[in-house]
Amino acid sequence: MGERSSLMWHVPYRVQLRCAVGSVPAATLGRLRSRLREIGHSLSAVSSSSAFWTSMTESPLFVDVEGWRFKYGIDRESQVLTVLEVTRVSEAPAAYERAKADRKRY
Repeated sequence: MGERSSLMWHVPYRVQLRCAVGSVPAATLGRLRSRLREIGHSLSAVSSSSAFWTSMTESPLFVDVEGWRFKYGIDRESQVLTVLEVTRVSEAPAAYERAKADRKRY
């Protein structure tokens, strides 16, 4: 038989929402998922022996999207990014995004 080649597959992290997000606009949730997927792809490249992982287990993680702040956790073993909490931080970014979208229409 011929030689076997070894392939390495990077399975992207999945995104799970474990908090009430009913008041968050659907477009914002779409951008959140997109941003977290990007983060997940970056995490796939971090060495398992990196000190980065220790830091991630000791620190809360947050991502802000359009005036909303999402707290999330990383489950490295199952490759899941879990959104644990959401809070409204500011109306200003959302107003800016709406104005930017309005400008593109004209």
